[in-house]
Amino acid sequence: MKKVLAYFFSLLLCAGLFLSLGAETLNFKDGQYKILILADPQDTDHPQKAMLDLLNASLDEAKPDLVVFLGDMIHSPSIGDDLEATKKAIDAIINPVVDRGLQFAIVFGNHDDEGGISKETQMAYYQSFPCCLAVDGEPITGCGNYYLTVNGIDGTPKCVLWFFDSGTYDTTGAGTYACVGKDQLDWYKQTSSRLTAQYGNKLPAFAFQHIIVPEVYDMLSVVPKDTKGSVRGIDAWQDKYYMLNPQYTLSGTLGEGPCPPVINGGEFDTWTETGDIKAAFFGHDHVNDFIVTDRGIDLVMTPGLSFYIYGNGDKHGARVVTIDESTLSYTTEVLYYKDLVEAPLPAFLASTQGFMIQSYVLMAAGGLLLLIAVVIITIVLIRRKKRIKSI
Repeated sequence: MKKVLAYFFSLLLCAGLFLSLGAETLNFKDGQYKILILADPQDTDHPQKAMLDLLNASLDEAKPDLVVFLGDMIHSPSIGDDLEATKKAIDAIINPVVDRGLQFAIVFGNHDDEGGISKETQMAYYQSFPCCLAVDGEPITGCGNYYLTVNGIDGTPKCVLWFFDSGTYDTTGAGTYACVGKDQLDWYKQTSSRLTAQYGNKLPAFAFQHIIVPEVYDMLSVVPKDTKGSVRGIDAWQDKYYMLNPQYTLSGTLGEGPCPPVINGGEFDTWTETGDIKAAFFGHDHVNDFIVTDRGIDLVMTPGLSFYIYGNGDKHGARVVTIDESTLSYTTEVLYYKDLVEAPLPAFLASTQGFMIQSYVLMAAGGLLLLIAVVIITIVLIRRKKRIKSI
């Protein structure tokens, strides 16, 4: 009954927000707008306590105006095409947001629909929650290409939040991941131009998607293989080792080789040509939390929430972004597990390799021990049989 009442009051709160703001607008409050970015919860219908602890602690610490999920909401290969299990996995992630009466938006990642439940079906379920601002978007590549405007005290839009479906996997054989399609970029350019004409000036903007753009490697330094702190690239970059280049780096750490698409669809170039996007926020690479900048655009990584899949120990985290109404610049910080959650990290491999890999390792170890036990017992029985025969 308490849950039903909490859900009802959350619905009333969100309904009030929609009536006052409109379904596609948000408002600055006291000259600021705060966004909590959550990347890669990537869990199942039996979610890990550590992930939920971090999720709840991040919401309580940030007290955001908007929550943005950067995809890989669930690990659908572990769930399969079970719709009810998929909904249960989504419930675990979204209910803490709904219980606090917070508005939220999502983009999809490469793992969300691998199990067989389509993005469109999942989007419809997200939209059944109070305060969901995500929509299917235009009939273009992907699901969930849309934008939201943030209004100033005068009621007019001051900045735009762009949401892109960065796709799943490459089908050409060139690399692992897909890239944002030309039709998505055309939609973005045309819509940005329309907004400029409508409001008489170009509105500063911020972008959100799951997979980072290939230009990230241009902002890294190639170093010798044995350089301390270096990471190996992936796909087309796998023959080299990299570190953050101080010339482009604003903050953060590089914990793994970034995983962008190999095929460059021109997204970053389109952003620079259009000239409105100040920063773009990405998930996907669970142990990266750096900010690099080039040609006036910051590329900002958010560490992963997931303890079901790999992560960075007590540096699992979330990112808070605060936009200032007067300057339309932003500040950001990462909220880490080690600073938010009192409970100790999960033991053994779970905090680094994830519970899924840990369970595989434990099963393999159990199988190996069983095999060893069978071999020992067999040897003992054979020797005993030989002794009996000799008597």
